[in-house]
Amino acid sequence: MKFLTPLSAEGNSAPDMVFRRLREAITMGDLSPGEQLPPENELARMLGVAPMTARIALGAMRDMGLLTTVRGRNGGNFVATDVGERLADAARRLRLTREELRDLTDWRRAISGEACYLAAERGSPADFERIVQAARDYDDLLPRFPDMRFADARFHTIIAEVSGSARLLKQETEIQVEVTNFILSAVKPAAAKNLTPYNHDPIVKAIRNRQPEAARKAMLEHAEQTFAWITVVL
Repeated sequence: MKFLTPLSAEGNSAPDMVFRRLREAITMGDLSPGEQLPPENELARMLGVAPMTARIALGAMRDMGLLTTVRGRNGGNFVATDVGERLADAARRLRLTREELRDLTDWRRAISGEACYLAAERGSPADFERIVQAARDYDDLLPRFPDMRFADARFHTIIAEVSGSARLLKQETEIQVEVTNFILSAVKPAAAKNLTPYNHDPIVKAIRNRQPEAARKAMLEHAEQTFAWITVVL
């Protein structure tokens, strides 16, 4: 579980940082519904925090319904099987505006566009295959919502990983969490089956062909398409 790396001080309380890291892992598809987390003490060690800190964060996640705890020999902490719906319920309680989405899209253009540029420039053939597989994983989940949304976020964070920039990856992760919140808050369960799937082919093709400018352009168009779609359903 590569997301379980030591946390760095960011001005937030340690339990909040653990909570955010685990929630990001769910949103990015690194933790799947029903998946078991490492034991509490091991989780704390991997994140570089005290066991009590991990315990508080896990308790907060249970309170939100994101985790379930099973007692006994085969017990432990598990990602809730309905975690997507739980996150959607939380997102719908947020007050979201078109102006906030426009600002987020502008930020995304800068970060995600550069990530695509560098991925096309720096990626290896093995990196490109990871990106292709992530796009296929998204297609395979259609039209299962919100799983398809988590797969979409994972696709974009893999591109940021391939860019080779740790700062771009950090920013991309934050962007994908916010985009997910917007989408989960906007899409009602009954309408999810009518979602129009994203076409990642232009982005994938440009990156695989080592065309940095074309990759950036495809990503900017993708970001604007997402903005236009969400503003219709907000």
